[in-house]
Amino acid sequence: MTEYKKHKKKKKFFPVLIVSVLLMYFVAQWYLINRNKIETVKANEGYINDSILSTGIVCREETIIENVADGYFYYNADNGQRVSAGMTIGEVYPSQNDIDNIITSQQLENRISDLEEADNFMYSVNVDISIIRKQLSNSMAEFSKQISVGNYGDVYNSVQDILLNLNKINVAMDREGDISGTKDVLNAQYNSIKGQVSSPVQTIYSPTSGYFMNDVDGYEYIADADNFKNISYEEGYDILINPMENSVNSYGKMITDYKWNLCTYVTAQQAERLYVGQRVRLSLNSQENEYHSVTVDSIVPKGDMVLIVLKSTTMNKQAAASRIVDGEILFSQYRGIKIPKSAIRIVDGEMGVYVKFSKLVIFKKVNPVYQDENYVILPLNVEEGNEVELYDDIIVKGVNLYDGKYL
Repeated sequence: MTEYKKHKKKKKFFPVLIVSVLLMYFVAQWYLINRNKIETVKANEGYINDSILSTGIVCREETIIENVADGYFYYNADNGQRVSAGMTIGEVYPSQNDIDNIITSQQLENRISDLEEADNFMYSVNVDISIIRKQLSNSMAEFSKQISVGNYGDVYNSVQDILLNLNKINVAMDREGDISGTKDVLNAQYNSIKGQVSSPVQTIYSPTSGYFMNDVDGYEYIADADNFKNISYEEGYDILINPMENSVNSYGKMITDYKWNLCTYVTAQQAERLYVGQRVRLSLNSQENEYHSVTVDSIVPKGDMVLIVLKSTTMNKQAAASRIVDGEILFSQYRGIKIPKSAIRIVDGEMGVYVKFSKLVIFKKVNPVYQDENYVILPLNVEEGNEVELYDDIIVKGVNLYDGKYL
């Protein structure tokens, strides 16, 4: 009986041993696989800005065009359009149906114009279909851009450009095509709808020359540089973070001067980099790489913070439409090969990065021209002290790395 029990214990031992060996084998394999596991990024061209990011308010000289008539308003001037004094801004109509008919008739008029242009296009001596396809591609890219930034006012124009280029392509592919029948139908629709539009109740003219904006935001009476110079930081910051309610009944406003200011707050340490009269570049959207040339007009301490007033003498549609912005005061922009700072290694006193080349790990020296807390900029060309090239596979994560290691 005793011998039987010993034999049974021995049989139980072998399965446990086998499981343990298999487990150790899989653990070892997992370790061998993961010890060589790396993550890479491409060495692409990019830039790093030496700048100050801050929220600010755009201040302009503005004149509100008050609502003076009952009815439904139709704008003849585009939002952000440069207009002269006495130019027709819009008209007041008795009903919304008049406005709808005007819009429909204009859409038909645009379609007729596009068809006529496409029709004339087929008689062109030299028709290069590749150019039209490129124009179509550009139109579609512009459409996508306007959708992505929420600029729905310009989406319709992009759609019209797409349709025009499609018509041109269709004509170019079949030069015998006749679209006169389509034009006749559209002309009949246009004349019918246009005839249903009532006469305007009143016409609204621009009181002065400048940029016309078809809405007001409620900041018109407080968005003034002198006002921000005279109020506390707490009062100014409250204006920046709390949306203003618009209670003005108007047709829009006129921006009557080319000059505009950005009022923003920075820390005392950041303000040390600025001085009155200094020329810097300013972005009204820190996510876009578009800048205005501005001058530091005023530096006003406000307790622990400092009010910075930047002045521009060039008005454009963006400056006319912007109000509360996440701005960027740019000192310098460094361009080159942009890689994560985490990839930088120090090996034998040399600064560099590990690069994956086929199945090998290669150490390449680097000589950064600029860096911030997250990225470094390297020269675009190989030179003394810098060996990284565009499109190298930079290793950003890996263990037990060394020059010449086989992966």
